[in-house]
Amino acid sequence: MKLLFNKTTVSVLLTVIVFSAFLSGCAKTNTGNNTNKTYTATAAGYGGDVTVEVALTEDGKIGNIKVDAPKETPELGGAAAPKVAEAIVSKQSLTVDTISGATVTSEAVIKAAEEALKKGGVDTEALK
Repeated sequence: MKLLFNKTTVSVLLTVIVFSAFLSGCAKTNTGNNTNKTYTATAAGYGGDVTVEVALTEDGKIGNIKVDAPKETPELGGAAAPKVAEAIVSKQSLTVDTISGATVTSEAVIKAAEEALKKGGVDTEALK
């Protein structure tokens, strides 16, 4: 009887240890001080200032970029700015194509995004 108790105890303890090891890998960890934060920067566009707000994900990647370019020509720079921002997010890179006919605005979005990322502590050279 005592032998059975020892085998059962050992089996239960091993099961608890194994499950604890698996569950500890599921814990959420903080990867830096820039998690879930947004950073804003402005650059000169064709018609006026272009402001971007960059949101970083928990793992430090570019989660979203909002662009405010109210003085850009709506059909050109106004239409191009969100496309450039979308390209930066999808490629996770600052090396994206500019939009023909809206080169100045496109470059302003890229420059402002770079400055916002720097404020968030992101190594922007690694994104080029």
